[in-house]
Amino acid sequence: MILTGRELIVTVKKSVEPKAEKWASFDVNLTNVTAFIDGEIKRYDLRELYHIHRTYESKRQSKPNTSKMLLKKYSNS
Repeated sequence: MILTGRELIVTVKKSVEPKAEKWASFDVNLTNVTAFIDGEIKRYDLRELYHIHRTYESKRQSKPNTSKMLLKKYSNS
């Protein structure tokens, strides 16, 4: 049990038998996601997405006003 100023958190443990008919497993990395679903392995390439993330991250860090401009440009509002 964990008692904080606003709440009491109680952890409960229960043993159960898995009853899933199908399983999926995922391996997530910076540049790809590999999935094992129903006995089939699928790989999703994220290199382009990671490149975009790093490019805009460096732009945001180099120029403080750039982050506001990019937020305005790509947000829905």
